[in-house]
Amino acid sequence: MSSPAGQERVHLPRANAGFFDTFMPFEIRLAQRRAMIWGSGVDDVMHAFIGLYLVRLTRQTDGGFPGAAEGGTELGDHVYDLLRNALRDSDIAGSLSPDSHLGVARDVYPERANVIAQRFLTAAASSALVSGADLVVRLGYVIYPLSTPPDHPVDQWHTLLALAHQLSCRDTSSNPVSGIGMLRGVKTAAVGIPETDLIPLALQDPEALVRAGVLQLQRINLLPRM
Repeated sequence: MSSPAGQERVHLPRANAGFFDTFMPFEIRLAQRRAMIWGSGVDDVMHAFIGLYLVRLTRQTDGGFPGAAEGGTELGDHVYDLLRNALRDSDIAGSLSPDSHLGVARDVYPERANVIAQRFLTAAASSALVSGADLVVRLGYVIYPLSTPPDHPVDQWHTLLALAHQLSCRDTSSNPVSGIGMLRGVKTAAVGIPETDLIPLALQDPEALVRAGVLQLQRINLLPRM
């Protein structure tokens, strides 16, 4: 989302792992309360959803990530900037490590959750610095809440992070840039599996839940280069 004409984007400070440990339980609790108040239909709770966008970096040659002496710090900062610019001003972006970044988007409409991912991955695929470093960029994202009732323990938010990480590992192709996300399916409300059961199942056997229509996956198609 661009800023009004004549105004520069104002970004929140870069977050770190400690910040997310404090911030995410409150954000998840807010999403749960909104979902419970506004109803169970996707259209009714469109402003209750938050997106967790996890970026994972490796190299094609050895699967590792360059150290500081090899330019790893600059590469990590560059990819963080790409993620920050793909988000809106009010969203949160931070680094969990030099090779792992997290973006948290608020007020996400689930069916358009892929826009942020597409914008980021297209920028990464077009980056000369990324391609020149033989870098592999993988994105996994989760749009929360995943079910009704939204009862995932807020102090266990790392489980959602683990799910996003698992999604980022699904693509084992030679494509250096790719992403996939998870969100509610068309039968989520009808089935009514509480999140305390659904999220562990999603970590163990996501394909079964997708086939049943309880969850759905979004695969990212990159925008053509201009």
